[in-house]
Amino acid sequence: MKFYGQKFGGVRPIVNGTTAIGVVGGFNLDRSKVSWPVGSIIPGGSLAEYDEQTRLVTVLKASRVKAIDGGDAKIVTLDTDFIPAGFAVGDKVLKTVAGTFAAAPSIVKIEDGATNYVITLSAVISGLAVGDALFQVIDDGSGNAALPVSAPQGLTINADVQGTVVGHSQTSVDVTADTKGNMFYKRRIPPIPAEFISGVTLKTNPNILFTESY
Repeated sequence: MKFYGQKFGGVRPIVNGTTAIGVVGGFNLDRSKVSWPVGSIIPGGSLAEYDEQTRLVTVLKASRVKAIDGGDAKIVTLDTDFIPAGFAVGDKVLKTVAGTFAAAPSIVKIEDGATNYVITLSAVISGLAVGDALFQVIDDGSGNAALPVSAPQGLTINADVQGTVVGHSQTSVDVTADTKGNMFYKRRIPPIPAEFISGVTLKTNPNILFTESY
């Protein structure tokens, strides 16, 4: 068990308080379910599921919608002002995880500019609105869309100022498993699927606390 202080972002804090956070560290990023592109940045506060036997960790890709093109709803701008997006062409994303994996829209184009991060989808996501979350989904093995994590134990901690940079081979990822009474600012980190939230805690690990304060 390691202990990290509260300086995670460099731009704005993602956790309140000043005491240490308990961290289970030294996991290797598992790309078998989620393919993070080399050079992409895993934001601090990303939902993570780790295996202490294999020392592998799966990290959920998630982002919020900043704008939707008025002429083509398949063109979506993501909010990357403070939270990097690690999506790749070919990733499948959904607002609500349901239906078959084949039916889930895929990302066919990414424009990562100086001020905007714009994705083009293969199909319109019905009901998608500004402020909604988009999550990467995978095939659950039966042809249905599913999140790549099922029982996440914690959230990632930044290795660098903006996050953890994905390397060519192995990428070491640290995960907090206990906020020590402090709280993650839920609106300053990548979105967490509602099914994993219970009140102010992570449902699968009540030692992780959240606040809606901004």
